Amino acid sequence: MRSVFFIFLLQLLSVNYSFAAQELDTSLSPKADEEVSNVFRDMGVIQKKAMTKRERFLLSSYATLDFSDGPYTNYSLHINPGYAISDFLEVYANFVPYYFISERSIVTKISQLQLSNGLQASITAARPKYQYGVEVLWAPLYGKDSLGISRVVRSDTFLKFAASQIVYDTTTGMGFRLGLGKTFFLTKFSGFRFCLDYGYIESVVDQVKSFKGMLLTEFGMTFYL
Repeated sequence: MRSVFFIFLLQLLSVNYSFAAQELDTSLSPKADEEVSNVFRDMGVIQKKAMTKRERFLLSSYATLDFSDGPYTNYSLHINPGYAISDFLEVYANFVPYYFISERSIVTKISQLQLSNGLQASITAARPKYQYGVEVLWAPLYGKDSLGISRVVRSDTFLKFAASQIVYDTTTGMGFRLGLGKTFFLTKFSGFRFCLDYGYIESVVDQVKSFKGMLLTEFGMTFYL
């Protein structure tokens, strides 16, 4: 029994030595310039930046809808020329040339009330005329989003800080916004942008200035020049 075991062990060692002594076939190694399959290349794209923006001039135009409890609904159109300091940091000059204002139902209801002294009740608020300021966007995250089963859109996710001076029909006020949004790159020169903001806006109601918090929704286009 022992002799059979030693014979088997000697045969196993001789087989292992023959494999170890065999010269490595280098022809089986992949070529340095061999093209990677498109399937594996697309799997890695999400780790790369979606677009090169560094040192490019920008033009952002978007509409803002507010969800405040003030007497007026203020819709605005922003026109922002800007510059990309890097692929992750963008700065803009913010301009709102005109506000679209409509009275909320609370104004009509109050105007129908009569005070104890016989006078008619009313509520008045300063109406914004235009706005100017600055915006800073920081976009550290890049990715891709699928539309259906056959189309992929590259995008980035950004944080935004904005400070502005609002010019009312009677006075001026300050405004600050902090937002979170995404830019979907439609072409190498354009993208659709959506952002949710929390605004801290100085408004004037019955000739009294005060800061109020409000939610804002922004959507529009950005062009990379």
